[in-house]
Amino acid sequence: MKTNRKLYLLTALALMLGASLWLTGCESDSVAPHDQLPALNSEDVAYQAAAVGAAASRVLPQIVDFTRSDKTEYTYTFPPDGSDVIGSVYFDFRNGGPEGASADYDVATWCRMNTATDAPLVFVVGAGGTVELDFNIFADIVQATHTATLLTGSVGTFTGGDYVATFAFDGVVVTAGENYPSGGTMTFVSGGHVLVVTFDGDNTATISLDGEDTWIVNLEDGTVTEVS
Repeated sequence: MKTNRKLYLLTALALMLGASLWLTGCESDSVAPHDQLPALNSEDVAYQAAAVGAAASRVLPQIVDFTRSDKTEYTYTFPPDGSDVIGSVYFDFRNGGPEGASADYDVATWCRMNTATDAPLVFVVGAGGTVELDFNIFADIVQATHTATLLTGSVGTFTGGDYVATFAFDGVVVTAGENYPSGGTMTFVSGGHVLVVTFDGDNTATISLDGEDTWIVNLEDGTVTEVS
């Protein structure tokens, strides 16, 4: 049954289950350490997945938007102004895979991009609301097309207050100069729910649960529309 309800991601993330349940900055209101966390329904998890999808559209293109061609290793810190991502990612460029020789970016065929241990990226999801994201990304780079394709094993962790989820990428492609991934999927697992986010090359991505419930997230302005 289609509801065609337009829901706003940034507002919903701040209000869902009450901000104290899983948005950081409200630890004093969180459930007691030994209390059972309130169960998440599929819509709750869709909002979490939407946040990660929106953050990924900011983070992943950095693999090919790298501008220092003379570097084999590099740290990129997201600008403090005008960005909803806070923190740094680290690059290791090589030829021929993880065991290959270090290579300058402009000739490299493989890259690892990761966050540092105990230093996740912070993604701003509303007025004072944040979630934390760890990334460990592996990608093949095609210099001729200025593209990178995420490989098996490209994973991450979502933390929102007391809630923790995992995500994994499959065949996601990013292109230099483009703002959004072109194709590929992200599998998001939280609260016993498994959702798949499908990128289609523009500013939207589709979130699906077992082929039954479906949501569309606008990666640019954060709106989420439930379509089934």
